[in-house]
Amino acid sequence: MIGTFGKNLIFETSSQRVFTPEKMSHTAKGRWNNHTVVGAKPKKEFSGADLQGFSMSIKLRADYGVKPRQTIETIVKMVESGTAEFLIIGGRPVGSNRFVITDVSDEWDTVYRGGELFSASVSLTFEEYA
Repeated sequence: MIGTFGKNLIFETSSQRVFTPEKMSHTAKGRWNNHTVVGAKPKKEFSGADLQGFSMSIKLRADYGVKPRQTIETIVKMVESGTAEFLIIGGRPVGSNRFVITDVSDEWDTVYRGGELFSASVSLTFEEYA
């Protein structure tokens, strides 16, 4: 197992199923205020940490043991319901709080006769839920 996002998204590679994240990207930043000073450069004030972000893409393929359309529908439900879960990669949580999926976009790469989705690419954007 590579990791999880709750019980619905399990990232893994096995002989029956390949569901692996790619192009993972993590962001952490601080919040800063600028205070105007007459005749001088503004003064910066640190006001705290901002919410962390994480993004990844996933290739969904039926021949990898994944049901692309069903998986996309599951992810969309998580986005639309505001599901907050710990994002676990390599047995360790990313950050110290739960995350929500704020954005999902998908490309339907291969659709067979009758409308069966065979392969798709999905991009996910997560934001810390503090």
